[in-house]
Amino acid sequence: MITPLFVLTVSAFSIPLLENSTYSQTETNCTLTVKEERLQDDIVLTMSTDRQHHYDVKIYHLNDLQAPSRGKLLQHSIDNAEQDQKFNYVVDHNLFKRLDNQTAIYTTTIANDNISPQQFTEAFKLHGYRTRLHIEGLNPLAFIASQRQADAFFRCVGQQSITTIANR
Repeated sequence: MITPLFVLTVSAFSIPLLENSTYSQTETNCTLTVKEERLQDDIVLTMSTDRQHHYDVKIYHLNDLQAPSRGKLLQHSIDNAEQDQKFNYVVDHNLFKRLDNQTAIYTTTIANDNISPQQFTEAFKLHGYRTRLHIEGLNPLAFIASQRQADAFFRCVGQQSITTIANR
């Protein structure tokens, strides 16, 4: 009796932890959305690409970082920040949507030179689908995608590459 109850209890509390990310695909886009480790309902990271290999990386949050403005983001590994390569990016802070008079959603977008968003996405994969971010004006953020969701996203990215080459 104790074993089935233990398994049920562990399963019930484990499921929300596994639902930290979602993957979606359309005919033209692949998108991976990852909730922030501690502030899951307040901060979300999205990475996407299309058939033309235009990468886009956005962080949605509730903090007005003097939007619209420009800032910096530092990306590194969660496991070994001292020894791992760190990447610096220029980011743009903008208002995404005003929900009411007191609440607004903001975006921090990696400057879209198509090299930086792609480099961010590849570093995320290299770090084992885990990354720590430092954005000026926010506490450090940690994003950890589920293996299954991230694998599906990067398979889609690979298929987009094959489709693009086949169409040329």
